[in-house]
Amino acid sequence: MSVVHTSRIVIEKLQGPHRTARIDGFDGVLNFGIHGGIQKFYAEKYGREFSGPEFPATLDHMIAGVAG
Repeated sequence: MSVVHTSRIVIEKLQGPHRTARIDGFDGVLNFGIHGGIQKFYAEKYGREFSGPEFPATLDHMIAGVAG
């Protein structure tokens, strides 16, 4: 079996759960983080509070990618 494609992606961890991804061959960045229900889950289950802007979670990006 031969390799069809190799993704070249650079992930940068910023403050808290905020991360950005730069995908080779595309302009701009993708923002990853947590939001609403996920923040509530971590606050209730683990007592973790997050501040800062909300961004789509990794799970949101995965679901959007396979849903098409």
